[in-house]
Formats: sequence, C-alpha cells, structure tokens
Amino acid sequence: MFTDIQNLFLNQHGSFAKTLQFETIVIFVIVLIVVTQAFEKSYGFVIILVVFALYISNTYVNVKNNKVNDFNSMTMVKLQSLQSKVYDYIDIKLKLIRNSSENKMPQSEIQKMYNQNQLDSLYIDSNVIHFLFSVIKLSEYNPENFYSLLKGTNSILRIKRDIDLFYESNGVYPENTSELFQAALKLRQNTINNMHNFVYTIPKTSIMYKYLDDSITRYATLVSRTTDSIHTNYKNNIQRVGLNSSTKFVTYNTTKDFDPIENHSSFVTKGDNKHLQFYI
Repeated sequence: MFTDIQNLFLNQHGSFAKTLQFETIVIFVIVLIVVTQAFEKSYGFVIILVVFALYISNTYVNVKNNKVNDFNSMTMVKLQSLQSKVYDYIDIKLKLIRNSSENKMPQSEIQKMYNQNQLDSLYIDSNVIHFLFSVIKLSEYNPENFYSLLKGTNSILRIKRDIDLFYESNGVYPENTSELFQAALKLRQNTINNMHNFVYTIPKTSIMYKYLDDSITRYATLVSRTTDSIHTNYKNNIQRVGLNSSTKFVTYNTTKDFDPIENHSSFVTKGDNKHLQFYI
C-alpha cells in the first residue's frame, strides 16, 4: 500500500535519499502531533491516525520522486541537445575534409571522431548542463567556439570525475593530482575566454552584450565550483602524502582577464605534460 515509503527506506541510498527519509519522518511526526491535538483519542483513532500519517508521508515521497524524475528527464534531453551540437560541428568538419581531399576518409576514422567527441562527463553537474543549454543559441553565431566551450567544460568535469572515482576505489588520490588540478585551471581559463570570444560574432546590440556579460559571470561561477572541488582534492592529497622534493605546488589564482592576442582554444597546449592530453 505504501510502496513509495518502503522503497525509500529499504532500497534507496545516497544523500538525496537520506534527506528525503529525514523529511518524511518529520512530516509523519508533524501529522501525528497535529491530528492528535485536534481529535479525541481512542484505540481505533490511533490506528486511523497512523494510517493517515503514512498516507500523507507516502504521498509526499511520491511527489518528490516524480519531481526528481521529471528534472532528470529534462536534464537528459538538454544533454542530448548539447551532444547534437557537437555532432553538428563534427559534420561540418567532415564535410570540409571531404571537399578538400580526393581520398575518402575510412568509416572507422569517421566513427572514431564521433566517439572522441562524446560529452561523457557533463552528467555529473546538472547545473552546468542546464546553463549550457540556456546559451545554446550562441552556437548559431560561432559553432566552433561553442564546440570548444562544450569540449573544454566536459574535460574539466572529467578531471573531477576521474579523481573522485580513483579516490573512492583506492582510498588515495592519483599521483598526478597536482598536474590534473593545473590542467583544470588552464581549461577553466580557456573556456571562460571561449565565452568572451562570442562578443565578436553576436549581434552588436546592448541587449546581447548584457546577455553575454551575465552568461560569462554565471559560467565562471559554475566552472569555478568544479575547480574548487578539484582544489580541495589537491590540498587533501598533499596533506596525506606530505611534502617532499617532488611535491608540485599549484597556485589557485583567479582567472586572467581576456587577452584577444592569446590562443584561447579549450585544448591544453603541446607544452603541457603529455599525460594530460587524455582530458582533451
């Protein structure tokens, strides 16, 4: 009868489930107190009261779960739309390659390009997905820049995901955590500058300039939350392993101002450590 409550307390785990369990218990207790104060007490009343409180609590759990499912479904649709924009850009590149070359590219190479351009880590931050979808119209003004923004953001989140997974599996941080943090900071700088680059292609109106400025501020906040998390891992790793001659210190400075002369690709340059190339 009260399947939602049973599933919540017996089968669900994680921070969301624990929060919902606490909220459900609070609602159950409040209903018991309120109804007890309003009606006379008897043996039959107690049974009815408990059943009523369970019904209210079960309804609350059902509504919360439906909202979460709706949000997750909406997030997935938006993620798929962002992935489609990546594929659209790949299609453009492939068309240019075919037009400029007499040799036909093997199907295996084409498939490899698509596989290498999966947004495989955006899912760990729904706020980032919803933001990027909210500015998806910018892709119409500069598809290449929007592609670089998506790829760079995905690379930052992949670094966070891989560090977290490694720690959960091994109880220690990767040996190259400092280098990964450094790469994340470089990517953060480049992706924020990707956002700035749209100023050259958007319509020259005060409304669009204000829209872009607000979008840059919002994006910088979201991406910095991710680098903040990686920075915490970086500091925890140094505390765990201690200081030695091989310890690499990374300064967590604020993102540099936009420089139109510098190459602002969201890709780590050749001068960076080779083992970081996996994250691009």
